[in-house]
Amino acid sequence: MTSSRTERSPRSTPEEGRPAGAWGRLWLRLAPTQINGWVRAMALATVLANITLILTGGAVRLTQSGLGCPTWPRCTDASWSNVPEMGIHGYIEFGNRLLTFVLTVVAVLTWLAVVRIRARQRDLFVLATILALGIPVQAVVGGISVHMELNPWVVGIHFILSGIMIALGSILYSRARRYSLERVREAERLHAVDAADPLMRRLGIIALAIAAFAVYMGTLVTGTGPHSGDAESARHAFDAVLVTRMHSVPVWILLIVIAAILVLRARRGWAPGVARSAWLLVAVMAYQGVVGYTQYFNGLPGWLVELHLLGAGLTIWAAAALFDRMTVLGTSALRERAIQRVSAPVDRELIEEGGPAESA
Repeated sequence: MTSSRTERSPRSTPEEGRPAGAWGRLWLRLAPTQINGWVRAMALATVLANITLILTGGAVRLTQSGLGCPTWPRCTDASWSNVPEMGIHGYIEFGNRLLTFVLTVVAVLTWLAVVRIRARQRDLFVLATILALGIPVQAVVGGISVHMELNPWVVGIHFILSGIMIALGSILYSRARRYSLERVREAERLHAVDAADPLMRRLGIIALAIAAFAVYMGTLVTGTGPHSGDAESARHAFDAVLVTRMHSVPVWILLIVIAAILVLRARRGWAPGVARSAWLLVAVMAYQGVVGYTQYFNGLPGWLVELHLLGAGLTIWAAAALFDRMTVLGTSALRERAIQRVSAPVDRELIEEGGPAESA
């Protein structure tokens, strides 16, 4: 009995084990081996952070603070931050630039949240990686817009990039919920592979394409309107009334497509989740339409323009979520792949990478 005790490996003292165990537990929280609430929360945070970027960018433009920091990446030639002599415009523009660091933190945490499940949910890992790489691209385009004195074409590209980030974040969030929540899979009837309908997939693609075109036309309206971000900045030479009417055309077409989706969902027995996503997009578009027409007939007051920007971000979110749901459910191969990712066993080797956390 005595010899067997002496052959045992010595136990770590509390002082020796606590630091390793604490770091290990933190690592497990930040990088879980299964999709949990943390993964879903970070996917949601990605969407919300990029919508916030649209809103702060709108505040910069609406307050004529676009050149509050007249250069980039520094705020001035001599300072990385704004100085009191620059006034309120400097604070607003520099505050908007600081949001890049918040986006970076969110992107890194999102990437860490899926890095240990990359073997099973590769699509989530790819989406998180693209979103992380998109942040420096956004920053550079924003810097180019400053150097080009807020050229409306460059500012429009800057907004479209934010829209792409919101759409990718929306898909990431939708898939994280699908893979981890039974109620979502039940609403989608995911396991009914034979229910895949190519028409559903095609309509999902069409709806997203029309929504994207409507957003693009919105950037032309913005570039033609009075809120340039700086009194000296160039504007588009389009007729403001004509380009606004052209912006409304794809919106009405999208509503017709959504109506067709809802009718076909009832007639062809598509999953109830499709109808929920479609109605959510209708609700967001109704909000956006009320705000849009109100601001148009009241001279584009800044607070209504900001609400319209919020609606644009929500529209992109809802349209991308509808697209993901309809393309996955409308394609047998994508359904089967999603089912495999739901039922894939946990990779024990990834768990062992946690080191001290599992032994603590």
